[in-house]
Amino acid sequence: MNQKNKNNQKNNRAFTILLIGQLISAIGSGLTDFGLAIYVFQMTKSVTATSIISICAFLPAILLSPIGGIFADHYDRRIMMILGELFSGLGLIICLVTILSPSPSFQVICIGVGVSSVFTAFMEPAFKATITDLLSEEEFAKAGGLVQLAGSAKLLISPMIAGLLLQITTVSSLLLIDIFTFVITAATMLIAKNKMAVAKTEGYSRLNVFGEMKEGLASIHKNKGIMAMIALMTFAVFCLGFVQILCKPLILSFSGEKELGILSTVSAFGMMAGSIGIGIMKGKKSYVRVLSLGLIGCGFFFALMGLRANLFLITLFGFMMFVFMPAIQIGAEVLIRKNLANEVQGRAFGFIGFVTQMGYIVAYLVSGILSDYIFEPFMTGTTRLATSIGEIIGTGSGRGIGLMLLLSGACLAVTGILVPNFKNIKLLEGDCNYEIIRESDF
Repeated sequence: MNQKNKNNQKNNRAFTILLIGQLISAIGSGLTDFGLAIYVFQMTKSVTATSIISICAFLPAILLSPIGGIFADHYDRRIMMILGELFSGLGLIICLVTILSPSPSFQVICIGVGVSSVFTAFMEPAFKATITDLLSEEEFAKAGGLVQLAGSAKLLISPMIAGLLLQITTVSSLLLIDIFTFVITAATMLIAKNKMAVAKTEGYSRLNVFGEMKEGLASIHKNKGIMAMIALMTFAVFCLGFVQILCKPLILSFSGEKELGILSTVSAFGMMAGSIGIGIMKGKKSYVRVLSLGLIGCGFFFALMGLRANLFLITLFGFMMFVFMPAIQIGAEVLIRKNLANEVQGRAFGFIGFVTQMGYIVAYLVSGILSDYIFEPFMTGTTRLATSIGEIIGTGSGRGIGLMLLLSGACLAVTGILVPNFKNIKLLEGDCNYEIIRESDF
């Protein structure tokens, strides 16, 4: 066996260990996300409060992701992943302390969630850039599918476990489990660290944050295709942000925690199916078509989730929505990764994450307000328009949320139909002679 094959095997083993760590981390994070969302909603009876928690979970990571990307290009990415994972647990400890206190504070929970998010901002860009260090370009799509599969454990396994555990225990137990998973994940990263080479970055004698932020931005700005992809994904993320916030209140409006957990898990098996499908795809594929198909399918079934207050139908449509979701992430990520130099990928992904995930923040800001003050009152009213819409989707509690899902999903599907006509995005493939993606490929 030559040295190249030995290095490839070593890199693949390191990637596998990191993947196991991400799987464990995703399960723990899913328990906390599910438990805290229900805890806050039941404590406040407000979708807006649930939105605020989500903002605290995302905004610090988004704001700091460009700096985290710079650090990932400048320092040892292996150490950054380990420290980021460990210190993220501090925020969970803050949440746990306030929940166990006689007078739990919503504000302190927000602070704890925010602290955890800060350290995630330094871990995720390093992890994404490390994939490029370890694998060849031909392996990016397969690796993307496996990473999606590991991340989907947050939706596949965690909701059902959390829903069942909440029947016999409290949200504090879920937080304790998540804190324990941080330690396990950091241990797997430490094991992988010894099997990975340090990614060398030449030409940096000292850290110049603003200069390197400018260089990372320039690497993106000069590529019109990447700029167009960022705009597209920001809008897609904005639409998907609505389902993240609104799905739990929608189900809880006519069902309970146990049913919500089981429904969330069953629906999310679609993500596993979609990730596996992308991971085993063979031959040269058009990732623009993969992206387009993902947006169309995801948006279509996303919209159907709002049609009826029916657990079976929502589960079915949710499952199908998640089947198409990995195609969006992987299609966009491969197109971007192929068009960026490795030495700037940490900074570039930091900026890309900053811009695109602001779509979540905007969706979180407006979804609670729109639900609590506009759509829910509208669909519980007796106006002619509300009555007409109600003949299709029903009226009463939760139907305003259903209408919001219907409209958001339709926008996402229409965007997917238009994607193949975007010239700048098509240029990212660099080769228009790809075979057509067949439905059987998924």
